[in-house]
Amino acid sequence: MLQEKLNECRVLILEVSQNKQIDQENQNTVRRNNTFFDAYNKYLVSTIKSYAVCKKYNHVEFSDTVLGDIQKCIDYSKKTFEQKTVINPVKYHDSVKKLSERIESEWVEQTNNYLSDVREELGILRLVSNDKQEIQKILMCMNNFSKWPVNEEITAQYEIAKERAEEILSKMEFDNEIAGFLKKVKDKEATLLDLSDSIIAWIRREGLSGNILLSIKK
Repeated sequence: MLQEKLNECRVLILEVSQNKQIDQENQNTVRRNNTFFDAYNKYLVSTIKSYAVCKKYNHVEFSDTVLGDIQKCIDYSKKTFEQKTVINPVKYHDSVKKLSERIESEWVEQTNNYLSDVREELGILRLVSNDKQEIQKILMCMNNFSKWPVNEEITAQYEIAKERAEEILSKMEFDNEIAGFLKKVKDKEATLLDLSDSIIAWIRREGLSGNILLSIKK
């Protein structure tokens, strides 16, 4: 009788141990899955969507390293979904995070570079223009466009803003001479000697006489 009870007890202990092991394995599986899906949704999906928009409008050229890493992450994700098993999720998380950071860095650097001139011109023009609010909105659209991730809405807004910026600069005949003069005005370095006939004519034509002040040097 006692032996039977002991045997029953051993069986119960074994079942409890096995259940604990199964429970632990289930918890580990949940953690691996959560790590994978967090990285997939937070980094990879966003990166691929943004990359697709970038390719559609062909605004920048990403490095071969970035393109190769995108394909590797896609292949691993596809294999994981097919096999329904997550392997080394921490490594995957680190890989897609680094990919996201690298592609963001390339995007920000390239867009800032090719927008730098027009931003500077608009920034100077905004100081004296009668359309300060519109120019400010254009600059905001350009700044938003340089941020990562990107989407269709932000890109469409940028395309409109870029076209409008070109119209404003072209209509106002904003050239290097005028830009240089207004930069001096902004830095409080402009003198009467900087007021050439063409600059005076431009100021009068655009109705900006009341918007520009020359200071006296101390």
